[in-house]
Amino acid sequence: MTSCQICNVQDFKYKCPTCFIKFCSVQCFNVHKELPCEKPAVAPPSENLPVEHPPLTYRFPTADTVPVEKLQALAHSDELKECLSNPHVRNILKSLVQSQTPETSITNAMKEPIFLELAHACLKIVEPEKFQHELDADLD
Repeated sequence: MTSCQICNVQDFKYKCPTCFIKFCSVQCFNVHKELPCEKPAVAPPSENLPVEHPPLTYRFPTADTVPVEKLQALAHSDELKECLSNPHVRNILKSLVQSQTPETSITNAMKEPIFLELAHACLKIVEPEKFQHELDADLD
């Protein structure tokens, strides 16, 4: 724990709401308030750092498990973001999540051209070789 920035004796318990200086007691706060303080231009460094997340892994991977790297690549796909900007696609996805019969719902969703665009955008990233092979077969 960090010590009080006023007395440098005890561990801090509080932060000034204006400048974020750390202090341990009312007495130290009063000493601090004798001089005017200002809000820092940026948040304190400890509050500015990105949160460290443990690496994503699967607890029970299967043959159909999509690698984490490919899932992360989906988040950066402009084509996928474009598809998801369509409210109709989002409504289809909501209905799939809430469906009592997901297989039937997916079969019906695949009849929607806009949903097929979404599926193709995903497959281009997740299974590019298989997607290209199926695309070539459809063109023949």
